[in-house]
Amino acid sequence: MIPWLLLLAWVWPLLLAWPAAAFERRRRSSPAGDQPHARHGQWASERDGANGAGGLRWTLPVLGPVPALLAALTVPVGSQLDLPWLFLGTALGLDTTARVYLLFTAILWLAAGLYTAFAFRGTAHAGRFRTLFLLAMAGNLWLIVGQDLFSFYAGFAIMGLAAYGLVIHDGSPAALRAGKVYLVMALFGEVSLFAALVLVAQQTGTTLPTPADLTQLGGLPIALLLLGLGVKAGLVPLHLWLPLAHPAAPIPASALLSGAMIKVAILGWLRFLPVGAIALPDWGGLLAAGGVLTLFYALPIGLVQADPKVILAYSSISKMGLLMLCLGLVLMAPALAPVGVAAISLYAAQHALVKGGLFLGVGLRKQAAPALVQPVILAGLILLALALAGAPLTSGAVAKDALKPILSGAEWPWAAAAVVVASVGTSLLMARFIWVCAHTRAHAKPGALWPGLTWALLIVLVLLFPFVLGTPASWFSGWPPIALGFGFAGLIAIGAWHSPDWLRPVIGLIPPGDLMVLARPGGRLLVAAGQRLWQPLANARARVAKTATCGFETVFARAEADPERGLRHWPVAGGLWLGVILLLLLALLGQSRPWQGITGGWADNGALSEHQEETGSSEPAELETEPGSKHRQPRPEAG
Repeated sequence: MIPWLLLLAWVWPLLLAWPAAAFERRRRSSPAGDQPHARHGQWASERDGANGAGGLRWTLPVLGPVPALLAALTVPVGSQLDLPWLFLGTALGLDTTARVYLLFTAILWLAAGLYTAFAFRGTAHAGRFRTLFLLAMAGNLWLIVGQDLFSFYAGFAIMGLAAYGLVIHDGSPAALRAGKVYLVMALFGEVSLFAALVLVAQQTGTTLPTPADLTQLGGLPIALLLLGLGVKAGLVPLHLWLPLAHPAAPIPASALLSGAMIKVAILGWLRFLPVGAIALPDWGGLLAAGGVLTLFYALPIGLVQADPKVILAYSSISKMGLLMLCLGLVLMAPALAPVGVAAISLYAAQHALVKGGLFLGVGLRKQAAPALVQPVILAGLILLALALAGAPLTSGAVAKDALKPILSGAEWPWAAAAVVVASVGTSLLMARFIWVCAHTRAHAKPGALWPGLTWALLIVLVLLFPFVLGTPASWFSGWPPIALGFGFAGLIAIGAWHSPDWLRPVIGLIPPGDLMVLARPGGRLLVAAGQRLWQPLANARARVAKTATCGFETVFARAEADPERGLRHWPVAGGLWLGVILLLLLALLGQSRPWQGITGGWADNGALSEHQEETGSSEPAELETEPGSKHRQPRPEAG
């Protein structure tokens, strides 16, 4: 029964999506489906469905990740379940990396599901959100336990398309704009990933490739893998969707987008690139260089943001850049793979739990009940921010310490120094996040008790992380850059306290979606320059088109009202009469003797031709001439 938990892990939320969608259709078809409840502001459909199975639909997001969590805790590493009858032949399995991913992903979906169950209870379109929530959960869990190419792509596509509905759930103009950008980028990534996986299957000859099989890959599938999964990972400049989708999406969707969904890019690279089997210095160097660019690009832009969710979005981009840097270094040096893959997976787990907790805490900070609770929420956000920065005695310190063997053993000696500088920037970014959260005003909404308790349990897991998975030597790893970053932040905060307006011109200088916004003036300039440069050609084309149109109308488009009018004109009529007279003269001349003599020869030739046709002979017949006759007669044949 235990291996079948791998199938139940993703099929169960997929099955739960059906009743959630059915309840939403029932609500929309109900006459009272759009009328709010008078007493508590809850929707009438929630009240009407309280009796029977419909009243339990709010628990569906909580029930969804339970089998996956059980599978992560009970299924032994190395277990595999082959399902040849499913699609192209599905292979479900659980190696060490997949188990780590399944564990932290299920925990994060459970925490976000509890938040969704209580915070969205009684709100508009709650059933639709639950349906898309469960579909995205099923896709995310499927691609983790699925070992074959088809399972990974199918789960990736389901997760990506369902997440689009989560992003645009509010229906606001900002959400719709963010959803449009997200959908375009997601489809681009999915098409690239599909082409890459097809080429992987074609070049390896199997849908379940091993690292030894992946050594046969050419440059094109590797490039498409980096491109398709780079969109999901937020690789600059493919990150455009991320800072727009995070602030637009509801709180639990933002937590999952940043905590769980973008991590699948790292899993895909670990699974379908020949990590540890062969050295890829060119492709590894390209991925590492893209990671360095992503790591440093997002930090200064995040510092000038005013929305805490946008700050967290740029923080996620930067952290994914760090993981891409480490993975690129492992591809360049296969000897680092055993320790490198474990360190990258550990860092991904730590970042997922912390970033999910930060997003859920922002939601509580904005919506939880007032005075007595808000200081506790702010304190929890400070603890999580310190963990993300890598402060001593936190999970971040243990996760960064695990990356040290990769950085010290890499071919790029300056990589470790770059990470130290980035740690200072991350500390400044987290200080900026705490500052913005401290000045956030709460808009209290009912139903925040259970989400608050869930969030508190998530913080407990983050606090236990270093003591369960780390060693005492790693608890204080890398503290000098963290202290330096927060020291700079303290000086800036003191300056802002004395002169609140001196940083105001900088805040919001680069809006979310940075490259899209910065590219707009350049795009308008290019369009204007193109119009100016191509104006002569456009004018010439217009003149040619006008001339051709006039010629066509002259020849074909003008119909004569009286078709015989042209025939009555003197040049035409005279020419016709001269032609008729010439024909009559030729006919009269044909009756004359000389003309008959000429035509007589033609007649003889005609008779000769008729004789050849009758006899079937190609020889000309001999002609006899009687005495006194002017014409020769054909000689009869003998016998």
